[in-house]
Amino acid sequence: MKSISTIIAFLAIGISVYAQTDHQLNEVVVVASRTHNNAEGYTTNLRGTDITKGKPAVDVLAFLPNISNENGTLKINGLAASEVYVDGVKISDLSELDNIPGEIIDKVQVRYMAGSDQNAALSGGTIMITLRRPPEGGFYGSVVADANWYRSCGFGNEGLGAMMNYRYKNLSIYDNVYVGGTKIKENAEQWMTGTDLHTFLTETTMTKDFGFRNRLSLTQQFKSGSQLGGSYLIATSRPKSSSSSLDGNSVSAIDKRISTLIQEGTLKFNMPLNKNGASMELTADYFNRSSDELSDYSTNNTNVSALSEKNSLDLWKFKADFLYPKSRELSWKFGASAQWISSDYTPSATVEDDRFTVSSIPTRTNGFTPVVYAAAQGMVWKLRYSAGVNWQLNRISYNDRSADVTSHNTQWSINPTIQVMMPFGSRMNHALMLNYKRTLSDIPYSAISSVINWDDPYNYTVGNPGLKAQSADIVMAGLSLLGNKINLTALYAHAHDRIYWQTFQDAENADIFYTKPVNISGQGVWGFGAEWIGAPCKWWRFKLSGRIEITPENTTVGNVHYNKTRFKEYFYLNNNFTFPNGWGGMLNANVEPTFHTLDRTYHTVYNVSGQIYKTFLDNNLQVAVDFTPVGNRRKLDRQAGINKVSYKYTTPVQYVGLSLTWNFSGGKQVNVNVTDGIQNYHETKDNR
Repeated sequence: MKSISTIIAFLAIGISVYAQTDHQLNEVVVVASRTHNNAEGYTTNLRGTDITKGKPAVDVLAFLPNISNENGTLKINGLAASEVYVDGVKISDLSELDNIPGEIIDKVQVRYMAGSDQNAALSGGTIMITLRRPPEGGFYGSVVADANWYRSCGFGNEGLGAMMNYRYKNLSIYDNVYVGGTKIKENAEQWMTGTDLHTFLTETTMTKDFGFRNRLSLTQQFKSGSQLGGSYLIATSRPKSSSSSLDGNSVSAIDKRISTLIQEGTLKFNMPLNKNGASMELTADYFNRSSDELSDYSTNNTNVSALSEKNSLDLWKFKADFLYPKSRELSWKFGASAQWISSDYTPSATVEDDRFTVSSIPTRTNGFTPVVYAAAQGMVWKLRYSAGVNWQLNRISYNDRSADVTSHNTQWSINPTIQVMMPFGSRMNHALMLNYKRTLSDIPYSAISSVINWDDPYNYTVGNPGLKAQSADIVMAGLSLLGNKINLTALYAHAHDRIYWQTFQDAENADIFYTKPVNISGQGVWGFGAEWIGAPCKWWRFKLSGRIEITPENTTVGNVHYNKTRFKEYFYLNNNFTFPNGWGGMLNANVEPTFHTLDRTYHTVYNVSGQIYKTFLDNNLQVAVDFTPVGNRRKLDRQAGINKVSYKYTTPVQYVGLSLTWNFSGGKQVNVNVTDGIQNYHETKDNR
């Protein structure tokens, strides 16, 4: 469940376009031997390239065509990537990519848009990373240790991560583990202005966390070619935060202690159906997220309220996929899935206060989402195409357990997906692409509740039991020229039942404001962008990109009609440097000028960051220093009736990080198969 800015954000495009999976049809070589095209995206061979050296996988991706890393979110053509895989394992947290050295990446496959075989909620494309098998094979992996120093709070974010692939006879074993601690200090200023309201306050939030995450996968290969695999994910975190606000001589504070446990178990069976490549894959997945939260609220060092909350989320999903290659020019894929959701929220207020509103309604949310799909991909003359359609139903049940009142909401949609690509030119080094997709978001269960979440003593968010899932129609066109060194892209997206966080003033306390998700009428967005990737010399490679989004507003929020045309721009420059004797680095810069959307104004942010690294022992050991010397944090203005609320992050951005990476391998050459989960926990959050 993403806001429209996530669903329809737009990015300029890249340098090369390629092919995608082992089941794809004939590839077209576009530039050199590293680039291949098809209708859905591209594949790039990164083995031995300079951009993989000295950096983790997440930084390597930012140098690839059509991909950007914006505020910790990977985007493809400006749309947030729906899924990221490493050797077949779906990454549930992008921090897992920090534990994977770029130098062990073999190839990256990119799909511009999620296909019909995926949930209709997924709009952005898919990134699939394949790691390099060393010549001696058998087992391989890496160990990464890092520590960061922040100008605001000293040392923080110390962690140790490891990844290992191993095969014993026909049994494949994969393990990815991380353990670490985090310390973050945020300083901010807030001010509220209106007819009778003029308030200025300073705020400090200190958060400490300890986390552990491990995914273990076992996959058995049979002589018939069938595979049976299982995986288990466990992740824990225990953040403690303290937020205090000073308003003149009055001090308000919130202390929170949260304990979260995530578990996921997956079984997957894959069986070939004939010698022509037809296959069947059956998957069963269970995901559980449970948390206990204790919050204490105080005014002038006196506790005035306390709340204990328990959350439990259970997701069951079953999926069946069938692949049928009819010929070298045509391949069919079809299947179905069903997901069941059960979410319980139980609050218990030990102390109540008029100022700090807390949750008091225990709730239960149930959901049922079946999906049926069929898709085909192939080639007619030089034209590559991929087309499909799926049908999705969202059935929501919301129960107020205190009053024993239940409400229901049902949405369904037929969602086509069409993607075509035409290479042209005497050397086939130009390409045209055209994509269309209709999306229907998942049930926004995290926002269909009575939960009240305080961001600080003057701002909180609250759920909306009547919320609907949003949908959108997206059309994307692209033109790649000069061997994909220059790319132009245009995008149009129209959203329906858009989820927007509206700002309200608290009825009991004039200086407290809250946001609530609401559905608003449809809105269209146009996007245009360009990207240029070059290599002026052997040791320097760069990527320069920019985009602009144009939003003609025509909607009413809170009895206010908005009818202005809004502009949002984004520019970034990535530089990669490679020097002799194992030295190298990168220097990246981005800027997002001030933009407006409905009742909000997001002021200019910019950032400059870099890295210097040195490799030893035949590139198996690497020492790297990361740094951010310059940056400007976010300032946000919100309008609530006649009052304006401004919030500005004042924490210094400067930091220095040190990391050590060791790559290892050994044994005889084999392939390691991996089984992964198919579900994620999505939250519908306000973007502050």
